[in-house]
Amino acid sequence: MAGTPHNMNETNTTCETIMSSETARKVERVKDALCEQGSILIAFSGGVDSSVLAKLAKLAEPNGVTVLAATASSELLGDHGLAHARKVADEIGIEHHVFKFEILRDSEFTENTRDRCYHCKKHLIRELQKIAAENRIETIADGTNITDLAGDRPGYAAIRQADVFTPFVDFTLEKSEIRRIARYFGLSVADTPSESCFATRIPSGTRITIPQLSRIEKAESVLHAHGLHGVRVRTCEADHDQLAHIEIQPGDIKRFIAVQENVTRAFGRIGFDRVMLHQAPDA
Repeated sequence: MAGTPHNMNETNTTCETIMSSETARKVERVKDALCEQGSILIAFSGGVDSSVLAKLAKLAEPNGVTVLAATASSELLGDHGLAHARKVADEIGIEHHVFKFEILRDSEFTENTRDRCYHCKKHLIRELQKIAAENRIETIADGTNITDLAGDRPGYAAIRQADVFTPFVDFTLEKSEIRRIARYFGLSVADTPSESCFATRIPSGTRITIPQLSRIEKAESVLHAHGLHGVRVRTCEADHDQLAHIEIQPGDIKRFIAVQENVTRAFGRIGFDRVMLHQAPDA
């Protein structure tokens, strides 16, 4: 990719010219820590965090480090999310493995209690451990960053229990810094809004089912087809799941209004008879 450093030394000499010296020092620490691993399996969603981690790990390969990115394919990610992950992995040039993630067989997850993400992450790590063992990979790495820990993150407890490597936490990289690093490397995900799995669209306490997830995926696909990205369609049990709460990025509100009539008709065919617009929280 034009403008992207091709080796570790080039990154060392130019990194401080495009970001703060403190962020540059953190990047160097992360790279050094990655180079100390003999082999790394990246939990890869295609979001900005896992993509930057994959890119930095890829730069460690000339130092003898084996790197593999692994993406869990399930109803939580959807077809669009999987295609996106494949595209970004190809952009980075990293070896990419996609595996079937059958999390909906786990009743502790589908019950959708407040610790849903803990059960999901625990199940995911078990699958990643199998892949790591099959490929003789020593370290599983995750792109959780220090900003993530400010919120309620039950999934992080599972990460710590399994001793998963989290260099962005270990070296205190914030979300804003990771985005700047992504811009430096020219990654297409640098400024994309944060994403989350489709299960987060369903209110806690409402059982998660394939039909619910499928309907949400279809609804968000309608919005993508109208050029709206970083959107989320949420349901609410009190509305008997007929009202779609649509979260739109601030810069896309005018675009949504222009296509709202078409969107509403398409949502009606999916099973939502009403829509309510909300501005998405900051990424």
